[in-house]
Amino acid sequence: MVDISFYNIVVPILAISPFVSLAIICLILKKGQLCPGQHSRIQGELITIWTVVFVSLMMAAETHLSSWIIAIGVIGGIYGILLSIWQGKLPNKRAIPDRAIYGALVPVGSYALGVLIYQSNLFVLLPVVITGSVLAQLLLVKAKHRLEAFNRLLPMIGVIASVVSLVILAWLLGANESAEIFSQITPELYWFFGFLAGGLALWLLPLFSSNEQSYKLLGIATFLTLISQILVYEVIVIIG
Repeated sequence: MVDISFYNIVVPILAISPFVSLAIICLILKKGQLCPGQHSRIQGELITIWTVVFVSLMMAAETHLSSWIIAIGVIGGIYGILLSIWQGKLPNKRAIPDRAIYGALVPVGSYALGVLIYQSNLFVLLPVVITGSVLAQLLLVKAKHRLEAFNRLLPMIGVIASVVSLVILAWLLGANESAEIFSQITPELYWFFGFLAGGLALWLLPLFSSNEQSYKLLGIATFLTLISQILVYEVIVIIG
């Protein structure tokens, strides 16, 4: 029987999403046309990613994950914190070498892969793409970036992944005829649709208005989206 306890549902989302966000940020640092000030500000916001990694590790300690996976995650989190301390001590908006940031992909990615291997359903890849994308945009907006293309690209990634996840969810629900399971997942489905609709609406709102991106609004969208993806993953695990 699949374990659907709180920690076993939440940990995969919180452990893998930071890697997705970090990979997006690293791509932007490498390919984006950034001025020194933007570069430094983006690096300064990475502390949020390391914080999410540590939150996932605290929860992972309550699951059946192997100790070596948790140890790798701890290494990645500590390495990230040291990078943020290093960057914070540099004067005049200077940035640390990008290759030091890229190096964090190894332990954080290894931790994410280790958690992924333990999952009974690869559907989790869709929720982490969605939450990783909205988290990455939140960090960029807080850093006052000027890469407007990513303000359009990242929400579109979230929408596409959400549509794919809804199609898969509908197919699995249609293939399952258990009345007992339907009664079990119905409340989660209602909450999922509500949180997802609210999160996507706030995430996409700046695309259809003349207002600038607000990190406070995007922060709420990130929270709503995260909750929705935890709920849908729980439903998928139950019916999968």
